[in-house]
Amino acid sequence: MKRKSFVMIGAGQFGANVARTLASSGAEVMVVDEDENALEDVADFVTHSVCADASNPEVIRQLGISNYDGAIIGIGRKLEPNVLITIQMKELGIPYVVAMARDDLEERVLRKVGADRVVTPDRDMGIRLGNQLMNGSYFDTIELSENYSIIEYISPDAWNGKTIKDLDVRNKYGVNIIGVRDGQNIDINPKPDYVLPDDCELVVLGHNNELKKLPGM
Repeated sequence: MKRKSFVMIGAGQFGANVARTLASSGAEVMVVDEDENALEDVADFVTHSVCADASNPEVIRQLGISNYDGAIIGIGRKLEPNVLITIQMKELGIPYVVAMARDDLEERVLRKVGADRVVTPDRDMGIRLGNQLMNGSYFDTIELSENYSIIEYISPDAWNGKTIKDLDVRNKYGVNIIGVRDGQNIDINPKPDYVLPDDCELVVLGHNNELKKLPGM
């Protein structure tokens, strides 16, 4: 199986955590940041670390990432460089680009210029924690054994409006959707004709190796 590859723009707290998680899962990870000190903190566990200004189009072209599986843009300083980098990543043909926003306005702009997914860490974590507390759900991952787990998984945008039967995750990925959370509502053991709402969270059961194959994992 081909090793997945990602480029992480930004080596701050958000970027470092994303890069570490990807690398620990076996992915090839390149981290790009202007701050040499920040790069020193991630250099030991990523494949490549590059000290450069990623908002410079020439820098992006020279990185040699056109065949990478995904790019994560986590600069978090200003909107303009995030927009420029997002556009360049899509022009290179990167199939999945994730950008970080500070608020709803930035999220809308980044989606307009091509970001496949936009995360707002403070807002998303706050909503996630609030929903978990209200619904009595206090787990992100439960390890059932050395090989099997139950995870909370944000449904990809491409799954919005599709039924569980249409997705056929059991045959495609070898996992089972055992719950769907939409805001404060949760459906346990949803039926095959259940239509997934936008931006819902799924509770998925499966072998750890299979769970890693889910889109965006």
